[in-house]
This record gives sequence, structure tokens and C-alpha cells, in this order.
Amino acid sequence: MEIFKMLFGSWQFNLTMVLILGVTFNQFFKLAVKDIPKESISTIIMQIIAGTSLLTAVLFFDFKWPSSPKVYILLLAASTIYALTDRLQVTVRKNLEVSVYSILDQLTKVLIVIYGILIYKEEIIASKLIGRGLILLGNILIFYKKGRFKFNRYAWLSFFVSLLVATGMLIDVGVSEQFNFSFYLMLTFIVPAIFLYLARRFPLKEMQEEFSSLSKILYSHWNFLGFFCILYDSSASSG
Repeated sequence: MEIFKMLFGSWQFNLTMVLILGVTFNQFFKLAVKDIPKESISTIIMQIIAGTSLLTAVLFFDFKWPSSPKVYILLLAASTIYALTDRLQVTVRKNLEVSVYSILDQLTKVLIVIYGILIYKEEIIASKLIGRGLILLGNILIFYKKGRFKFNRYAWLSFFVSLLVATGMLIDVGVSEQFNFSFYLMLTFIVPAIFLYLARRFPLKEMQEEFSSLSKILYSHWNFLGFFCILYDSSASSG
């Protein structure tokens, strides 16, 4: 029993689960948005499903409610960024191969390390820099074909999304700790969904029709896998 506890509680196991679930998650995401004509509607649906499901883990964390107005201003700033990135990610994932996007998505981790060093004055660790350097190299080499680099607009858009996501996560550092963690994650999905809806103002009937289609099965699987990706990613990072 102790062996199983050590295995399933280790960062190595959590990291392995992140990799497996991450690839599967990206595949289901692409399937869910493959043939959709209205990407904004699908983005909002996925945000609502993800946000509401995260509430199931609220009781596992201490409930906190900040009183400082500054915290809510930062939350709105992060939500604005996430509204834009969530919308752009649907377009990027829809038009790039899963294997390509899985590599490009890692660029966010490189930018977070850079932010940490420049803004938070974190210690420069050689192994961390080498790892991030390999990620950056992989992001570049994946577009090297027939003797030259070929970047399409979705690749550039993915780079831009990574920059926005890293910026949003930078804001999260000082804000998320003041909320119940699960509740905060819910807000980072639901608030952007509200922002996107207010920006487009489409009839609710259209969203209902989209969700009632066969895609709702894929949405549910995407959400289920995404939930565990967050769980194992947090565990692996803390380990």
C-alpha cells in the first residue's frame, strides 16, 4: 500500500499524467471545435462548462474573500486577457495540428520564467534555463522545413496567445492566493465568458442549439480532461 501511495503521490507520476492528459485534452479540444461555424459561441460554452465544473472542488480549499478593491481590479484585468486568449485559442487549436500546438503551447512556460526573473527577481537556475531553452528551440525547429523556416499566421497567433496567457498568469500570482483556489479558477472562466457574450450579443438560442448538438459530448470530455490536467499540473509543479 505504501508503494502505491509513494507512486501516485510523486511528482513523476503527476508529470506523466499531465503529459498524457494534456495530449488527449488537446485532441478532444480540436474535435470539439473542428466543424463549428461560430467560434465565439463554442468558446463561451466551453468556458461555462469548465467554470461550473470547477466549483465541485471548492470544498477542498479554504474559502477566502478579499476586501481590497485592487484585487478585483486585477481580477478584471486577468479576466479580460483570458477572454481574448480563450477566444484566440479556439481559432489556433482548430487550424493547427494537435502535435504542433502541443509544442507551441509550452512557450508559455518559457515566458513565465522570463517574467519571474525580470519582474520577481527570481534566482536564475541553470537547469531551468536549459529546459526552457530546449522548449524555445523546439518551437523554432518545428517550422523548419526544406531548408527554411515556414511560419503561418496561426503559428504567430499562437505565439501571441502564449504571451497573453503568461501575462494573465503573472497577474494570477498576486490574486489567486486571496481567493478559494477552485472558486478563483471558476471566475477566470465564467467572467471571460460574460465579457465575450457582451462583446458579441448573439441570441441565447444559438448557444442552446450549439450545445444541444453532438458536440456537447466532446465538450464534456474536453472539460473532464481539462479539470484533471489542472489538478495534476498543480501537483507536479508543487512537487
